[in-house]
Amino acid sequence: MTSIEDLSSQLSDALAQLDGLRTLHEVSKAVHASLDLTTTMDAIVHGVTKASGFECAVVNVLQDDGQFTVVSVDGTEEIRKSLLGTRTTVDNWDELFGKAEQWGSLYFLDHNHARPDAMITWTSSTLPLPSDSDGWHPEDMLFAPLTLPTGDLVGVLSVDLPRDGRRPGPVQREMLELFAQHASTAVHHAKLHHELAESRARLHHAATHDPLTGLANRSLLRAFTDELAGRSGVEVGVMVIDLDDFKTVNDAGGHDAGDEVLRTVAARMAALVRPGDLLARTGGDEFVVVVSGDQADAVLRGTAERIHEALAEPIETRGGPCKVGASIGYAYGVSSSDFAQLASAADADMYRTKQRHRAKRPWVA
Repeated sequence: MTSIEDLSSQLSDALAQLDGLRTLHEVSKAVHASLDLTTTMDAIVHGVTKASGFECAVVNVLQDDGQFTVVSVDGTEEIRKSLLGTRTTVDNWDELFGKAEQWGSLYFLDHNHARPDAMITWTSSTLPLPSDSDGWHPEDMLFAPLTLPTGDLVGVLSVDLPRDGRRPGPVQREMLELFAQHASTAVHHAKLHHELAESRARLHHAATHDPLTGLANRSLLRAFTDELAGRSGVEVGVMVIDLDDFKTVNDAGGHDAGDEVLRTVAARMAALVRPGDLLARTGGDEFVVVVSGDQADAVLRGTAERIHEALAEPIETRGGPCKVGASIGYAYGVSSSDFAQLASAADADMYRTKQRHRAKRPWVA
């Protein structure tokens, strides 16, 4: 016959399991509601300490450089300061997995096994030593690998400081395994989101930038000037740059030499343009600079002089040094001006400059 004490204990255990399942459900919603990995991991470790009977939970996540970093800790402030941001290697975890006893998907390493010297850990100085084999020793470790559907290791969930001072039983272990599965899902979601964001960024960059020089292309130039047009009364300057003698580079060294020159020219000009302005490649050897703000005319003239000097310097190519100059034209207006008209005026000014250059060197085509 079951005693009142036994029934009370069973009821207490059932209520604790129910509370743990509620916590797990909340964590599940957090995992699927957020793509921010740190926020999700904070929810997971908090759920672990609330539902699993451990006072400390830590998550390491694999970084792009191949090392693991502690990204989330739930426990005392001392534990957080000791562990948050610390790093370990794959070899460290492989060593621990190799020494540990496997409990389902969990790994338990008792205090009799040495930890890797290079691994930063935290050990309680107040937890008493156990009096029997089922007690939790201050240097015991329990952790769960976080893996992708492919089986790749992407993180580790660790726990410490059991409230009852005992090694976890089957229910606690299963609860930890469920939390580890949610942590794995969160890392997987974050990884997919990161890869998708990078893919979109690459596609956007390819759509808005010149593949040879990395400068803005006509599409980005148009978007930039459309945005400027929405500002009221902002001074705008447009510079058109066309290389001199570029045809002779291609004729002498081929298109590879021409590409080398274009990349070098683009890099030299990019170093002279202010961060808030735009440098675009709009044709084979034609570039456009758009500046805005106070004294745009003075900024444009000063930039034009520096670009002219920079492009007059010889350029080293695999076929030897070569030299190109630049014909530069510019025009000024305000943001409400028709950009096409400003660009046309700057282009006409550039053409007049090129004609003067040709007049001085009639043999140049």
